Amino acid sequence: CALGVNVNFDPCVDILYNWRNTIVNTRAYGTKADDVIKYTNAYIQGYRDSGEMITCIKHFPGDGTEERDQHLVLGVNELSPEEWDASFGRAYQNHIDNGVEMVMAGHIALPHYQKKLDPTLEDKDILPATLAKELITGLLKVQLRFNGMVITDASHMLGMSSAMRREDYVPGAIAAGCDMFLFFNDMEEDFDFMLNGYKKGVISEERMNDAVRRVLGL
Repeated sequence: CALGVNVNFDPCVDILYNWRNTIVNTRAYGTKADDVIKYTNAYIQGYRDSGEMITCIKHFPGDGTEERDQHLVLGVNELSPEEWDASFGRAYQNHIDNGVEMVMAGHIALPHYQKKLDPTLEDKDILPATLAKELITGLLKVQLRFNGMVITDASHMLGMSSAMRREDYVPGAIAAGCDMFLFFNDMEEDFDFMLNGYKKGVISEERMNDAVRRVLGL
């Protein structure tokens, strides 16, 4: 706060099922949902007591089950919908109910849940949460009733960039339900990608205004 910082992209509410996971094995708060909830609740309360910091829980829909590194490849959370609801879902619902302001979407697929939400999807249609409307809009915003702001994880990570061309995934992330895009490549080029996505209807007027309201609200 003394330095003028008002947002922290933390805490991780990931659950470390797999100790070989190099992304969160030193950042996760535990191997069970109850421990993660207990310690991240305390962490966020400390920030709230300062009165000046916004926290951001991550990496939705949840890292820690496998060994892939989203900097290099698409991450995959392979839990069934029932397993997810009883673990990561509980952690996210806890923080949403407690009024967390921001969620960071990870470049992590949740294939069984995505197919549950849209049974017409095939394996080739599975995308990271940052680009999956079923997960960001359907699961996070509708089912879990999150009414804050969603930001993508870093946009240069291969877990996102390998899914499609940058000109497609820049607006695609907003269309999927993310409200803010993290890191530009070339600012003017990325702005044009976003603007063209809006002009082509990839980002609807309603979705754009909703994202803007959430950013301004935060």
